[in-house]
Amino acid sequence: MSLATSISQIHVEEAASQTSARTATWFEVRQQDLPRWNEALLATDTSLYQYPFWNEPYRPLWLTPRYLAWGTSDRPLAFVTILTVGFGSVKIGLVFRGPSCIQSRCAVCHEAISELVSWAKHNGYMFIRFTHSDPKVLTQLAMSGHAEDVDAFPYFLDYPVLSPDYVVSQYESDEETLSGFDREVRRKLRRAAEMGYEFREEESPEALESAWPLYQDCARRKHFRLERPLSVYMETMRLAQAHNCARLYSVYKDSALVGSALVFRDGSTAHCQLAAFEATHRQSAVFLHWHAMRAMYRLGALRYNLGPGPNSLARFKKQFCSTPVAYPGALTLVLNEPLYRVWRTGIFPVAKRLRPMLRKIVSHVKS
Repeated sequence: MSLATSISQIHVEEAASQTSARTATWFEVRQQDLPRWNEALLATDTSLYQYPFWNEPYRPLWLTPRYLAWGTSDRPLAFVTILTVGFGSVKIGLVFRGPSCIQSRCAVCHEAISELVSWAKHNGYMFIRFTHSDPKVLTQLAMSGHAEDVDAFPYFLDYPVLSPDYVVSQYESDEETLSGFDREVRRKLRRAAEMGYEFREEESPEALESAWPLYQDCARRKHFRLERPLSVYMETMRLAQAHNCARLYSVYKDSALVGSALVFRDGSTAHCQLAAFEATHRQSAVFLHWHAMRAMYRLGALRYNLGPGPNSLARFKKQFCSTPVAYPGALTLVLNEPLYRVWRTGIFPVAKRLRPMLRKIVSHVKS
Protein backbone atom coordinates (compact mmCIF):
# COMPACT_ATOMS: atom_id res chain seq x y z
CA MET A 1 0.00 0.00 0.00
CA SER A 2 1.41 3.40 -0.99
CA LEU A 3 1.86 6.32 1.38
CA ALA A 4 -0.70 8.37 -0.54
CA THR A 5 -3.27 5.58 -0.33
CA SER A 6 -2.60 4.98 3.38
CA ILE A 7 -2.80 8.64 4.31
CA SER A 8 -5.96 9.19 2.29
CA GLN A 9 -7.66 6.52 4.40
CA ILE A 10 -6.79 8.20 7.69
CA HIS A 11 -9.63 10.49 8.78
CA VAL A 12 -9.20 12.07 12.17
CA GLU A 13 -12.45 13.63 13.34
CA GLU A 14 -10.81 15.59 16.14
CA ALA A 15 -8.64 17.46 13.66
CA ALA A 16 -11.63 18.46 11.58
CA SER A 17 -13.38 19.93 14.60
CA GLN A 18 -10.31 21.85 15.79
CA THR A 19 -9.11 23.46 12.59
CA SER A 20 -10.08 24.35 9.07
CA ALA A 21 -8.99 22.05 6.23
CA ARG A 22 -6.12 24.36 5.33
CA THR A 23 -4.65 25.03 8.79
CA ALA A 24 -1.83 22.81 10.09
CA THR A 25 -2.10 21.62 13.68
CA TRP A 26 -1.18 18.66 15.89
CA PHE A 27 -4.04 16.19 16.31
CA GLU A 28 -4.27 12.81 18.01
CA VAL A 29 -4.51 9.73 15.84
CA ARG A 30 -7.44 7.47 16.57
CA GLN A 31 -6.78 3.97 17.88
CA GLN A 32 -8.61 2.34 14.99
CA ASP A 33 -6.34 4.13 12.51
CA LEU A 34 -3.06 2.78 13.93
CA PRO A 35 -2.68 -0.14 11.47
CA ARG A 36 -2.96 2.26 8.53
CA TRP A 37 -0.37 4.54 10.11
CA ASN A 38 2.03 1.62 10.43
CA GLU A 39 1.66 1.10 6.69
CA ALA A 40 2.08 4.81 5.94
CA LEU A 41 5.25 5.09 8.03
CA LEU A 42 6.85 2.21 6.13
CA ALA A 43 7.09 4.52 3.12
CA THR A 44 9.11 7.07 5.12
CA ASP A 45 12.38 7.30 7.05
CA THR A 46 10.55 7.14 10.39
CA SER A 47 12.43 5.18 13.06
CA LEU A 48 11.16 1.82 14.26
CA TYR A 49 10.83 3.32 17.74
CA GLN A 50 8.04 5.63 16.54
CA TYR A 51 5.78 2.96 15.04
CA PRO A 52 2.49 2.15 16.77
CA PHE A 53 3.21 -1.58 16.54
CA TRP A 54 6.40 -0.99 18.53
CA ASN A 55 4.83 1.22 21.21
CA GLU A 56 1.40 -0.32 21.85
CA PRO A 57 2.86 -3.35 23.73
CA TYR A 58 4.33 -1.04 26.39
CA ARG A 59 0.93 -0.35 27.94
CA PRO A 60 1.28 -3.14 30.58
CA LEU A 61 4.56 -1.46 31.67
CA TRP A 62 2.66 1.68 32.76
CA LEU A 63 3.63 3.56 29.60
CA THR A 64 0.76 5.03 27.59
CA PRO A 65 1.55 5.87 23.96
CA ARG A 66 -0.06 8.96 22.43
CA TYR A 67 0.17 9.35 18.67
CA LEU A 68 0.08 12.78 17.05
CA ALA A 69 0.17 13.97 13.47
CA TRP A 70 0.82 17.53 12.30
CA GLY A 71 -0.80 19.07 9.26
CA THR A 72 -4.37 18.54 8.17
CA SER A 73 -6.52 15.43 8.22
CA ASP A 74 -6.19 15.05 4.44
CA ARG A 75 -2.48 15.94 4.30
CA PRO A 76 -0.49 15.10 7.45
CA LEU A 77 3.14 16.23 7.29
CA ALA A 78 4.77 15.00 10.52
CA PHE A 79 4.25 12.32 13.15
CA VAL A 80 5.33 11.70 16.72
CA THR A 81 4.74 9.02 19.35
CA ILE A 82 4.93 10.19 22.97
CA LEU A 83 5.18 7.42 25.57
CA THR A 84 3.55 8.89 28.64
CA VAL A 85 4.22 8.26 32.32
CA GLY A 86 1.85 9.71 34.92
CA PHE A 87 -1.60 11.25 34.63
CA GLY A 88 -3.55 14.49 34.95
CA SER A 89 -1.34 17.55 35.14
CA VAL A 90 1.75 15.57 36.14
CA LYS A 91 2.96 13.69 33.07
CA ILE A 92 6.39 12.81 31.69
CA GLY A 93 6.80 12.22 27.97
CA LEU A 94 9.38 10.03 26.20
CA VAL A 95 9.96 10.48 22.47
CA PHE A 96 12.31 7.94 20.91
CA ARG A 97 13.87 9.06 17.59
CA GLY A 98 11.09 11.51 16.82
CA PRO A 99 9.30 13.58 15.66
CA SER A 100 9.60 12.59 12.01
CA CYS A 101 8.44 13.74 8.59
CA ILE A 102 5.95 11.67 6.62
CA GLN A 103 6.26 13.62 3.38
CA SER A 104 9.46 13.31 1.34
CA ARG A 105 9.82 17.09 0.90
CA CYS A 106 8.77 17.98 4.43
CA ALA A 107 11.09 19.05 7.22
CA VAL A 108 10.06 19.16 10.87
CA CYS A 109 9.86 22.93 10.91
CA HIS A 110 10.02 25.47 13.72
CA GLU A 111 6.27 26.04 13.54
CA ALA A 112 5.50 22.34 14.02
CA ILE A 113 7.86 22.05 16.99
CA SER A 114 6.52 25.23 18.64
CA GLU A 115 2.99 23.89 18.30
CA LEU A 116 4.05 20.52 19.71
CA VAL A 117 5.44 22.30 22.78
CA SER A 118 2.17 24.21 23.19
CA TRP A 119 0.17 21.00 22.86
CA ALA A 120 2.32 19.26 25.49
CA LYS A 121 1.99 22.13 27.96
CA HIS A 122 -1.78 22.23 27.48
CA ASN A 123 -1.98 18.48 28.10
CA GLY A 124 -0.13 18.57 31.43
CA TYR A 125 3.39 17.38 30.59
CA MET A 126 6.08 18.31 33.10
CA PHE A 127 8.84 17.57 30.61
CA ILE A 128 9.51 15.48 27.51
CA ARG A 129 12.73 13.61 26.92
CA PHE A 130 13.67 13.42 23.24
CA THR A 131 16.19 11.33 21.34
CA HIS A 132 16.77 11.70 17.62
CA SER A 133 19.30 10.56 15.04
CA ASP A 134 19.33 14.05 13.47
CA PRO A 135 21.04 16.68 15.67
CA LYS A 136 19.27 19.45 13.71
CA VAL A 137 15.91 18.31 15.04
CA LEU A 138 17.24 18.35 18.60
CA THR A 139 18.60 21.85 18.01
CA GLN A 140 15.17 23.02 16.85
CA LEU A 141 13.61 21.47 19.94
CA ALA A 142 16.19 23.15 22.20
CA MET A 143 15.37 26.54 20.64
CA SER A 144 11.67 26.18 21.42
CA GLY A 145 12.00 26.67 25.18
CA HIS A 146 13.92 25.64 28.28
CA ALA A 147 15.96 22.60 27.24
CA GLU A 148 18.72 20.68 29.02
CA ASP A 149 21.27 18.29 27.53
CA VAL A 150 20.42 15.69 30.14
CA ASP A 151 18.33 12.54 30.35
CA ALA A 152 15.86 13.43 33.10
CA PHE A 153 14.19 9.99 32.90
CA PRO A 154 16.93 7.35 32.48
CA TYR A 155 14.72 4.43 33.51
CA PHE A 156 13.27 3.45 30.16
CA LEU A 157 15.75 3.72 27.31
CA ASP A 158 15.84 3.07 23.60
CA TYR A 159 18.88 1.64 21.85
CA PRO A 160 21.70 2.52 21.66
CA VAL A 161 22.24 4.26 24.99
CA LEU A 162 25.93 4.54 25.81
CA SER A 163 27.59 3.05 22.74
CA PRO A 164 27.09 3.50 18.99
CA ASP A 165 25.26 1.17 16.61
CA TYR A 166 26.91 -1.16 14.13
CA VAL A 167 24.86 -0.68 10.96
CA VAL A 168 25.57 -2.77 7.86
CA SER A 169 24.80 -1.29 4.42
CA GLN A 170 23.37 -3.94 2.11
CA TYR A 171 23.40 -4.29 -1.66
CA GLU A 172 21.64 -6.32 -4.31
CA SER A 173 24.35 -8.95 -4.62
CA ASP A 174 25.85 -11.06 -1.84
CA GLU A 175 29.32 -10.35 -3.20
CA GLU A 176 28.98 -6.57 -2.98
CA THR A 177 27.61 -6.81 0.55
CA LEU A 178 30.37 -9.20 1.62
CA SER A 179 33.03 -6.91 0.18
CA GLY A 180 32.60 -4.51 3.10
CA PHE A 181 33.17 -7.21 5.74
CA ASP A 182 36.31 -8.49 7.40
CA ARG A 183 37.78 -11.34 5.36
CA GLU A 184 37.32 -13.67 8.34
CA VAL A 185 33.56 -13.55 7.75
CA ARG A 186 33.86 -15.59 4.55
CA ARG A 187 35.96 -18.21 6.30
CA LYS A 188 33.45 -18.48 9.15
CA LEU A 189 30.56 -18.82 6.72
CA ARG A 190 32.33 -21.65 4.88
CA ARG A 191 33.13 -23.35 8.18
CA ALA A 192 29.50 -23.09 9.35
CA ALA A 193 28.27 -24.64 6.12
CA GLU A 194 30.75 -27.50 6.51
CA MET A 195 29.54 -28.12 10.06
CA GLY A 196 25.97 -28.53 8.84
CA TYR A 197 24.25 -25.56 10.46
CA GLU A 198 20.71 -24.94 9.22
CA PHE A 199 19.07 -21.49 8.97
CA ARG A 200 15.34 -21.10 9.65
CA GLU A 201 12.92 -18.19 9.48
CA GLU A 202 9.69 -17.84 11.49
CA GLU A 203 7.10 -15.12 12.06
CA SER A 204 4.89 -16.30 14.90
CA PRO A 205 5.15 -15.04 18.50
CA GLU A 206 4.87 -18.66 19.61
CA ALA A 207 8.20 -19.38 17.93
CA LEU A 208 9.82 -16.78 20.17
CA GLU A 209 8.14 -18.30 23.21
CA SER A 210 9.65 -21.68 22.33
CA ALA A 211 13.10 -20.12 21.92
CA TRP A 212 12.88 -17.98 25.08
CA PRO A 213 14.78 -20.44 27.35
CA LEU A 214 17.79 -20.02 25.03
CA TYR A 215 17.67 -16.25 25.54
CA GLN A 216 17.33 -16.65 29.30
CA ASP A 217 20.27 -19.07 29.49
CA CYS A 218 22.44 -16.76 27.39
CA ALA A 219 21.52 -13.76 29.54
CA ARG A 220 22.52 -15.60 32.71
CA ARG A 221 25.77 -16.83 31.18
CA LYS A 222 26.82 -13.44 29.81
CA HIS A 223 25.44 -11.41 32.75
CA PHE A 224 23.03 -9.14 30.88
CA ARG A 225 19.37 -8.39 31.48
CA LEU A 226 16.53 -9.02 29.06
CA GLU A 227 15.10 -5.50 29.24
CA ARG A 228 11.55 -6.39 28.17
CA PRO A 229 9.32 -9.23 29.31
CA LEU A 230 8.59 -12.02 26.87
CA SER A 231 4.96 -10.87 26.72
CA VAL A 232 6.01 -7.48 25.34
CA TYR A 233 8.20 -8.98 22.63
CA MET A 234 5.45 -11.44 21.67
CA GLU A 235 2.82 -8.72 21.41
CA THR A 236 5.19 -6.58 19.34
CA MET A 237 5.72 -9.50 16.98
CA ARG A 238 1.97 -10.04 16.70
CA LEU A 239 1.30 -6.40 15.78
CA ALA A 240 4.30 -6.18 13.43
CA GLN A 241 3.37 -9.45 11.74
CA ALA A 242 0.43 -7.77 9.99
CA HIS A 243 2.91 -5.45 8.24
CA ASN A 244 5.60 -8.04 7.48
CA CYS A 245 7.98 -6.31 9.90
CA ALA A 246 9.07 -9.03 12.35
CA ARG A 247 11.06 -12.24 12.04
CA LEU A 248 12.65 -14.78 14.35
CA TYR A 249 15.76 -16.17 12.66
CA SER A 250 17.29 -19.33 14.05
CA VAL A 251 20.21 -21.71 13.63
CA TYR A 252 19.77 -25.44 14.14
CA LYS A 253 22.35 -28.20 14.44
CA ASP A 254 21.14 -31.79 14.24
CA SER A 255 17.54 -30.53 14.68
CA ALA A 256 18.43 -28.70 17.92
CA LEU A 257 18.10 -24.93 18.32
CA VAL A 258 21.56 -23.45 18.97
CA GLY A 259 21.15 -19.78 18.00
CA SER A 260 18.36 -17.23 17.58
CA ALA A 261 17.86 -13.56 16.65
CA LEU A 262 14.72 -11.43 16.94
CA VAL A 263 14.64 -8.78 14.20
CA PHE A 264 12.16 -5.99 13.44
CA ARG A 265 12.25 -3.59 10.51
CA ASP A 266 11.06 -0.11 9.66
CA GLY A 267 10.97 1.37 6.16
CA SER A 268 14.70 1.16 5.53
CA THR A 269 16.48 -0.67 8.36
CA ALA A 270 16.29 -4.06 10.06
CA HIS A 271 17.03 -3.91 13.80
CA CYS A 272 18.36 -6.95 15.63
CA GLN A 273 16.79 -6.53 19.06
CA LEU A 274 17.86 -9.81 20.65
CA ALA A 275 20.37 -12.54 19.86
CA ALA A 276 21.37 -15.64 21.80
CA PHE A 277 23.53 -18.70 21.24
CA GLU A 278 24.41 -21.94 22.95
CA ALA A 279 27.85 -21.63 24.57
CA THR A 280 29.29 -24.42 22.42
CA HIS A 281 27.90 -22.99 19.17
CA ARG A 282 29.12 -19.39 19.22
CA GLN A 283 30.72 -20.03 15.85
CA SER A 284 27.22 -20.04 14.35
CA ALA A 285 26.74 -16.32 15.11
CA VAL A 286 28.24 -15.03 11.85
CA PHE A 287 26.19 -17.60 9.90
CA LEU A 288 22.96 -16.49 11.60
CA HIS A 289 23.46 -12.74 11.17
CA TRP A 290 24.56 -13.10 7.54
CA HIS A 291 21.46 -15.02 6.55
CA ALA A 292 19.22 -12.79 8.70
CA MET A 293 20.45 -9.59 7.08
CA ARG A 294 20.03 -10.98 3.56
CA ALA A 295 16.52 -12.21 4.38
CA MET A 296 15.67 -8.74 5.69
CA TYR A 297 17.12 -7.16 2.54
CA ARG A 298 14.63 -9.17 0.52
CA LEU A 299 11.88 -7.61 2.65
CA GLY A 300 13.14 -4.12 1.79
CA ALA A 301 15.66 -3.35 4.55
CA LEU A 302 18.69 -1.70 2.95
CA ARG A 303 20.52 -1.65 6.28
CA TYR A 304 20.93 -4.19 9.07
CA ASN A 305 21.46 -2.76 12.53
CA LEU A 306 23.38 -5.16 14.75
CA GLY A 307 22.82 -2.80 17.67
CA PRO A 308 25.37 -1.39 20.12
CA GLY A 309 28.65 -3.14 20.82
CA PRO A 310 29.82 -2.61 24.37
CA ASN A 311 32.84 -4.55 25.62
CA SER A 312 33.63 -7.76 23.71
CA LEU A 313 30.58 -7.40 21.43
CA ALA A 314 32.38 -4.65 19.54
CA ARG A 315 35.01 -7.12 18.29
CA PHE A 316 32.33 -9.39 16.87
CA LYS A 317 30.27 -6.63 15.23
CA LYS A 318 33.28 -4.91 13.68
CA GLN A 319 33.60 -7.93 11.40
CA PHE A 320 30.51 -6.62 9.61
CA CYS A 321 30.89 -2.87 10.13
CA SER A 322 34.24 -1.25 10.88
CA THR A 323 32.80 2.20 11.65
CA PRO A 324 29.78 2.32 13.99
CA VAL A 325 27.16 5.07 13.90
CA ALA A 326 27.01 7.43 16.90
CA TYR A 327 23.90 9.43 17.80
CA PRO A 328 23.34 12.62 19.78
CA GLY A 329 22.55 12.35 23.48
CA ALA A 330 19.10 12.83 24.98
CA LEU A 331 17.49 16.26 25.30
CA THR A 332 15.00 17.16 28.02
CA LEU A 333 12.49 19.88 27.15
CA VAL A 334 11.11 21.46 30.33
CA LEU A 335 7.43 22.42 30.14
CA ASN A 336 6.46 23.04 33.76
CA GLU A 337 9.30 24.78 35.60
CA PRO A 338 8.06 24.43 39.24
CA LEU A 339 7.23 20.72 38.91
CA TYR A 340 10.46 20.03 37.05
CA ARG A 341 12.51 21.59 39.87
CA VAL A 342 10.74 19.32 42.36
CA TRP A 343 11.46 16.34 40.11
CA ARG A 344 15.14 17.14 39.61
CA THR A 345 15.97 18.03 43.22
CA GLY A 346 13.63 15.76 45.18
CA ILE A 347 12.49 12.74 43.17
CA PHE A 348 15.13 12.19 40.48
CA PRO A 349 18.10 11.49 42.83
CA VAL A 350 16.13 8.85 44.74
CA ALA A 351 14.63 7.29 41.61
CA LYS A 352 18.06 7.15 39.99
CA ARG A 353 19.40 5.06 42.87
CA LEU A 354 16.40 2.75 42.53
CA ARG A 355 16.90 2.29 38.80
CA PRO A 356 18.47 -1.22 38.99
CA MET A 357 15.53 -2.46 41.05
CA LEU A 358 12.98 -0.76 38.74
CA ARG A 359 14.61 -2.32 35.67
CA LYS A 360 14.48 -5.74 37.31
CA ILE A 361 10.79 -5.34 38.15
CA VAL A 362 9.90 -4.19 34.62
CA SER A 363 11.85 -7.03 32.99
CA HIS A 364 9.74 -9.56 34.93
CA VAL A 365 6.29 -8.04 34.37
CA LYS A 366 4.22 -10.75 32.69
CA SER A 367 7.37 -12.50 31.55
